[in-house]
Amino acid sequence: MNITIACKYFSPRGGAQTFLLNFARRLASDGHRVKVITMEAEGEMEGVQTEVIRLLPVPKAFRDVLFARATLRALRRDECDVSLGEQRTWGADVVRPGGGVHIEYIPQIIKSYPSARMRVLKSLTKRLSLKERLNLYIERRLYLTAGLRGVIANSPLVRRHLLKHYPGLAGRIAVVFNGTDCERFSPRLKRHRERIRAELGIPDDALVSIFVSYDPRRKGFPTVLRALSILKRKPSRQAAYAIVVGTRKSWPARLAAQLGVKDRVRFVGAQDPDRFYGASDVLLLPSYFDPCANVTLEGLACGLPVITSVHNGAYEILTPGVDGLYVSDSSDAAQVASFIEYFMDPRKLQEASRAARTLALRHTVQRQYREIMDVLVPIAEQKARERRRGSAGAS
Repeated sequence: MNITIACKYFSPRGGAQTFLLNFARRLASDGHRVKVITMEAEGEMEGVQTEVIRLLPVPKAFRDVLFARATLRALRRDECDVSLGEQRTWGADVVRPGGGVHIEYIPQIIKSYPSARMRVLKSLTKRLSLKERLNLYIERRLYLTAGLRGVIANSPLVRRHLLKHYPGLAGRIAVVFNGTDCERFSPRLKRHRERIRAELGIPDDALVSIFVSYDPRRKGFPTVLRALSILKRKPSRQAAYAIVVGTRKSWPARLAAQLGVKDRVRFVGAQDPDRFYGASDVLLLPSYFDPCANVTLEGLACGLPVITSVHNGAYEILTPGVDGLYVSDSSDAAQVASFIEYFMDPRKLQEASRAARTLALRHTVQRQYREIMDVLVPIAEQKARERRRGSAGAS
């Protein structure tokens, strides 16, 4: 099959971009002809043709609109069996909004600021921002286009958001949860536990949560720190620590010091999280906005029960108290603290660890690939039938 992928970045910049990179690689290895239309590509990939779109030098706010229009023109010229685009593109047969629905993103980001003053300020700046207004225009134009044949949502949460704002998409949305590499991420990483804890100065008997993100505010890190502060003040037989992977920002460390939990948090910077998963007991991610956080599945695959929120679309694969727990309010530090305490029971932690791994094995990258192809192949076949009818009519 001849498949074209349209994406702003063809490089591992984040979860959505990494997925497209790996998806293109898998398509090529399966013998499909793959072309990628992008604004920026990182290196070359065997079996994948890359068309890099060069844009006019314009202010950053207008760049996404120019790119969306450029992909529309490029895809109209392209002779493929089926095309797959991300949410910053126009003209693809199928869209996968890996970053979720932008009109829902804005109010949740405003809520992530702890002070009322900052929330009011961000509400004004976000809603009046030219960049945000253009982002919303791109999104509306994308989903209101009659030629859009299908949407692949990576969680039921994203499907609900889409139908709330774009009810005309009813019947065209398929839900395919993110998948994870259960070979790379597995309980075997526990072999790193003793060494990493010793390097970081964490007691072996502590309950360790891991937080993985380059965007700590959106992922609820202030709530994590407040929860640790609550636990530190309570008499407990077991200390609660956190390993923080990814963020390069300075304010999280300052906030940890202000809340008196600097000694309970270990910032390890931008590294692969693998060995730190192995040193941890629980994955902690009380996100304000996450269509389907990949780290949720990575943690589960490593045997880590997950504490998250209902604003992370991956929460819907969890069974509360079995393989994880979730809060309805991402700022509810007391609830997060009580969930951490729940897993201080060794029996509950051990049972949840086994259940977490079992759940992850039902959400592999192989399953995700098959389910996406189950969407793309029928659309390619439908387009082929339409072309044949058109040719017959013309003759």
